[in-house]
Amino acid sequence: MTQENSALYQACEDFEHFIKYILEPAKNDLEAKVRKNEISLHQAFGANLILAHSVDYLQAVRAADGITETRKELVATFDAKFSVPGAYLANRKMELVDGINNALKHIRIDPARYKGLGERYGQISFQSLMEEEGRIFCHLDEYRFDYCRVVLLPALNALSSWDFEGTDDVARFARGEYIVVNSSWYPDIYDPDDPSTAIDQMIEICNPPCINCDQLNDECLCSKYVFAGESGRFEPAYTPTAGEIDELMSHISPSYRRS
Repeated sequence: MTQENSALYQACEDFEHFIKYILEPAKNDLEAKVRKNEISLHQAFGANLILAHSVDYLQAVRAADGITETRKELVATFDAKFSVPGAYLANRKMELVDGINNALKHIRIDPARYKGLGERYGQISFQSLMEEEGRIFCHLDEYRFDYCRVVLLPALNALSSWDFEGTDDVARFARGEYIVVNSSWYPDIYDPDDPSTAIDQMIEICNPPCINCDQLNDECLCSKYVFAGESGRFEPAYTPTAGEIDELMSHISPSYRRS
């Protein structure tokens, strides 16, 4: 094994270990607490710290693979490369994760050192995250939203649950060489040849969660949040096509006729 291959193997092994034993357990713990609205401020900061460090492990793999870039450059492209979903803060979630982590370390972000962040969000400090009734809200000049649901969990999920089979798989993932399936929320668990599940399928596809906060329409609070000075709204993670509705209705009611 050459020195270059050895360095890449070690970096991939380190990344896999980090994901399996640190990041995924942290994501699972956070997800369980967020679902019950029982998350504490220190727990959110802990998950944020782990997520921010994932960039370092990814960069180590990419550097060993011959990719030249700064950490700042990787952070700036993280959401696009690793498919962090959500209409709000699109392609900027990891940037904010990194900013919040640095604010905790330095108390407040130095506007001169982090010029882009300051121009976009205003002053970021460790007090930008606040605990309110079991949720963690991010308060910035023109932003107010559920930080765990809108930022942390989507970014954690983007790095979790990958079934890597060796160094080559990890290296391909770190390069961003994989297919992202859009509209992947809808659970493909039903037998298409079993019409008895049509009602269940209709209920699911007509009641998707919000792509930003992963809550159902009657639980989603995005309309109360503020992003860049504008109110958010419920954004369905899945929109059924007319063909899907027709197909399910034909199973539910034999008398149904497609228009």
